[in-house]
Amino acid sequence: MELKEVKEFLGKLNQDNIIIDSHFYKRSQERLVSESMIRSFLSQINKLEKIEQGKGKDRFKLWFKMSGKYSLVLIIEIGVSKDLKVISAWNTNRKWQDKLKQ
Repeated sequence: MELKEVKEFLGKLNQDNIIIDSHFYKRSQERLVSESMIRSFLSQINKLEKIEQGKGKDRFKLWFKMSGKYSLVLIIEIGVSKDLKVISAWNTNRKWQDKLKQ
């Protein structure tokens, strides 16, 4: 799937086709992100800043603008059945990351 196709796919995405991976739930509390936040950003294509190809041909890293300083990063996988699987997510807030390291 081409990067341009990913953006088109997200524009047509139905909330019922979003699957959240167990890895996301394991990490969500320490990373301060929630399923509702992820679903909200996936429906706001205008906040999508950047798309990068991931490790596999159907895996991508999406960067959504949260504010002037911060972004929400999502690792997703688009399945053959046209479902979107959220594998991981984090916020690029430096203060937040530093607190986790302490």
